[in-house]
Amino acid sequence: MSRFYVLLKMNLKLLLRNKAFLFFLCLVPIVSAAILGIKADYKLHSEEIEETQIIELDYCTDRAVYVSDYTAFTVKVYDASGTELSEHVLTQLAKSGMFSICRCDVSDMAEEEVLEQAKKDAFDDRAGALLYLKKDFNACILKGDYVGALQIYDVSDDERWELFEEDLSSLLVQIHQLAENAGLSEDMVLEVLNTIVEEMPQKELVSISGKDDIELTKEQETYKSHIGYALAIITLGFLFCGVCVAHTVIEEQDNKVYTRMMLSRLTQPEYLCSKLAMTVIISVMQTFILGIYMFIARDMDFGMNKLSFLSIVFFLGLIFSVLSFVIGILLGDVMSANVVVFSVWSVSALLAGLYFPLDDTSAALKTISYLMPQRWFLKASEMLFVGDNSVYSMVICITVAYLVVIMSVGSIGLKVKRTEA
Repeated sequence: MSRFYVLLKMNLKLLLRNKAFLFFLCLVPIVSAAILGIKADYKLHSEEIEETQIIELDYCTDRAVYVSDYTAFTVKVYDASGTELSEHVLTQLAKSGMFSICRCDVSDMAEEEVLEQAKKDAFDDRAGALLYLKKDFNACILKGDYVGALQIYDVSDDERWELFEEDLSSLLVQIHQLAENAGLSEDMVLEVLNTIVEEMPQKELVSISGKDDIELTKEQETYKSHIGYALAIITLGFLFCGVCVAHTVIEEQDNKVYTRMMLSRLTQPEYLCSKLAMTVIISVMQTFILGIYMFIARDMDFGMNKLSFLSIVFFLGLIFSVLSFVIGILLGDVMSANVVVFSVWSVSALLAGLYFPLDDTSAALKTISYLMPQRWFLKASEMLFVGDNSVYSMVICITVAYLVVIMSVGSIGLKVKRTEA
């Protein structure tokens, strides 16, 4: 064991003399902590209103994506009617909880101008559907002329489009039948509709997304996005610090230091264990530096306990430190290792959903995302938001699983490399 500690001490001294190592060790955790400490002084317009309320746009050129509830199906409405009947229809759609209705007043615009704006929004905005309520909306609906009353554009492949079309059709048919069968005037139709709405029981919104999905508040979603960016930055530091450890191995082999060590009483397992121990120490050091900054900034709030967050950062760092160390050993070249490690970092962070949510992506991409370690640790942060105590057992199991796979692939790669040599 004395030889192990001597190697550990020697490796640590070499690393602390490496300027690149010190850069990633000290600066990257501080940048990550700074991202976590960003204060969202602004409030999204969608948070200032009730979820069942219509979102008003000042101009038809305003983008609905900036103000809508992104968890709902966004519908941008060009309202040229501006009547109580159109208000009733849009309000009922908004109250369903499935649609985020964003309305702009286009009563002073010609139909050709509205359609031209709709073509632009189909490419520039992120609305799932565009709805144009024409000026003769009331008269056409009461007569059953739905084509003359409105125009709908499906501008996304979101399956909720069918639900929106079905709900809208149901509302319009109900209005037409009241006017036709009962012979009611427009005012009487509105009065009957309002009475029906008041007497109807409140709908209970039930999540059909699955047992394991976690419902977060909008504030927690904001925290989650900050945590995603912070994990992306801190992961970069762990990866390149691991490469620095691999660099010491490469230099020792090139300078025949490794050969002289093997001629002494040092065994190969002791040598490799000392290097792997360095990756653990690096993870501890970076997590410690991150923790110092977080606790110095006392007003830092990101929706969870700081120690809990630091624990998941440590386990994530352990995975990536060992991964980059193994990559460096297998490649045997520092520049090649740097290129591969940077590629692994950029691609894995993107596929894990650290930069943007993957809720609306394909099933295949979602499946691939679960191969990325960061995806599981982002899931762990969600569990910490809601106080799920099973998060620690999950994180430990995930960490062990990744380490076993990495070490197994690394050992096989070393054997193949020695055979070829």
